[in-house]
Amino acid sequence: MKKYLLLMGLLTSTTPVWAAGQAVLQSNINGKIEQAQLAWLSDQQLRMDISRPPAEILLEQGALYAITQIGGMPIVANVADVDQMARALGQGGGFSGQIDKQLAKSVHAFEATGRHETVAGIVGAVYRITWQDNQGKSHTDEAVLTKNATVVELSRALQNLSTAAHKGWDARSAEIIHQGFGVLRYGKEYQLRSVSAQAPSASALALPAQSIDVQKLIQGFAGAQ
Repeated sequence: MKKYLLLMGLLTSTTPVWAAGQAVLQSNINGKIEQAQLAWLSDQQLRMDISRPPAEILLEQGALYAITQIGGMPIVANVADVDQMARALGQGGGFSGQIDKQLAKSVHAFEATGRHETVAGIVGAVYRITWQDNQGKSHTDEAVLTKNATVVELSRALQNLSTAAHKGWDARSAEIIHQGFGVLRYGKEYQLRSVSAQAPSASALALPAQSIDVQKLIQGFAGAQ
């Protein structure tokens, strides 16, 4: 789950296209490859299914939920930030510092290479991005960007998910926003494996009708003491 949160802020755009869809996102962090299933109806309604731990991350009009299951019963946690989400999913807290190290303080170059690359069946333009992190270290990455409406809308939704998790501001995101792109691939760490413009059902992005609210459960225990 952490690696997806580290990458969310890079997936941005500006054009309000309202293009629903579904996708498979693949990450490769330190040689560990994982995939997440994504479904969205708008840039304010997104579901991300992750495998480790098995859980759903749901964005609903600016609110962020982590959904797991215990004994077949859905457990819903309304989470306010990245560390709280990690605790709700049983991963412990304290990795906001790791995320901060990945944020770009400034972008020094955003250049089209003139090359093109096909990712998930979509042709994108390859850009070279030179940026500086919060520790002052310089980095240069390649990203494959597109103005495909479905990818753009996904990028907007993931950026809103990042904002809801209070991940922080990233200068690369700001530049991608300014240029109006969506991201097909960023470096070797992230890429879309498949993208479909087929909209998911509204029920697929709804909170469980019957579930246990973690916050209310904790409040009940506290009141009983």
